[in-house]
Amino acid sequence: GGGGGGGGGDGGAQEVKEDDHHSSIVRGRQAGEWWSRAAAEGKAAVEGKLRIGGQRHFYLETNTALALPVEGGGLSITCANQNPTRTQTAVAGALGLPLATVDVRVRRIGGAYGGKLNAHLPTAIAAAVAAAKHGRPVRLHNDRSDDMASTGGRPPMEGSFRLAVDQGGVVSSIELTAAFDSGVVDGGAGDLTMGVCWADNAYRADDFAVHGSFYNSGVVGSTACRAPGVVQTIPLHELAMEAAAEAVGLPADAVREANLYATGDAALCGVTVGENGFNWNLPAMWQSAKARWEVAARREQVEAFNRSNRWRKRGLRMVPVKYGIEDNGGAYKEGCSLGVLADGSVRLAHGGCELGQGIHTKAAQAAAFALGCPLGGVSVSDTSSLATPGSADTGGSATSECVVKAVLDAAETLNARLLPFRPAAGAAGEGAWEATVKAATDAGVSLAASGWFGGGAPPGGAPI
Repeated sequence: GGGGGGGGGDGGAQEVKEDDHHSSIVRGRQAGEWWSRAAAEGKAAVEGKLRIGGQRHFYLETNTALALPVEGGGLSITCANQNPTRTQTAVAGALGLPLATVDVRVRRIGGAYGGKLNAHLPTAIAAAVAAAKHGRPVRLHNDRSDDMASTGGRPPMEGSFRLAVDQGGVVSSIELTAAFDSGVVDGGAGDLTMGVCWADNAYRADDFAVHGSFYNSGVVGSTACRAPGVVQTIPLHELAMEAAAEAVGLPADAVREANLYATGDAALCGVTVGENGFNWNLPAMWQSAKARWEVAARREQVEAFNRSNRWRKRGLRMVPVKYGIEDNGGAYKEGCSLGVLADGSVRLAHGGCELGQGIHTKAAQAAAFALGCPLGGVSVSDTSSLATPGSADTGGSATSECVVKAVLDAAETLNARLLPFRPAAGAAGEGAWEATVKAATDAGVSLAASGWFGGGAPPGGAPI
């Protein structure tokens, strides 16, 4: 198939347009130009539509908040949320308080997947306002029906595609259009941005256009729901690949394989595939999967079964997925504080939220590994907006790694302070860690440090 005829190799001329309700990326020729010339270029012109309904959050724990007045007129709020910093800012703004007097805390959350990035704020603010007004603790916990009625979820999408494909299955030109129903708020903005940026999935094309928009309607506002927008636009693109395969009489798997990105191609989101930390092992995985799963033999079995059975049918498909995980202009920011106590135990606080992904365990493991201390001696504090100010959302499938990087940063500082007190190489044994800490403590060395991951690439270096 030749991998798409070189499309995307140098990125071509790419135009990006955005405003509050629209986002577009256009690379290569305008759609009207290649669409009208498809037949003259010996290509099939194919178009279609797809509607995907919305999806409601059904996390185990509904939105909840406990607000406690504290000395000096401040508040301590324990709240199920994915961003204590944003919650702190919203509560402080509602009450006219300095940020330093509002502490938002979370130990763990019973499910979120984007539903507690913003949709929890009315619950947290209502509890905070009542606690501040009456000077007593206030707890709110939504019942299931109220929670689902008020928090929305993944927005419905109306999508369409048109493309030009040659007889070898190479899709040289494609245009995808997606419109998201955001309800009464602008919660669909995140779906719009991500859906457009990653609508390419794993495929290249010489001419590539993605147009996205969201509109408001009289239903509850949408909110982020796992892989916002991408869960809608990737199926739209995959439907287009199925239609292209049908138009030229080729197996859909063969068309997908003919159009996979190659190392050195420029993806729509701006990264260069296979370079600068963006590893590209999908083509190798594809070939390995075909061999290990005996796809060709199994497809023959499927076809034989279908010929022999009028009413029962079987099918077999291979579908690639490229989901972008990248540092979007330094969006990932996570802090950490690390303290070693006199008995050798370690207290760790970080800015990420435990959503069931094991972030506390990963952070503790990183501290134990970096310091050379027993894992059982590392305790992780509740996440607190005052303990690690400025930390960003927990989301995007990368927060755990950013927290680990912040832990390693703090551990590097502590290791430099502990180095003069560590035993000689080869002499360390049981109790060596405790002895090192005791010696440093007796010498008056500070064993508290902070760490930070600020995103992006270091000067002259590759992305972390």
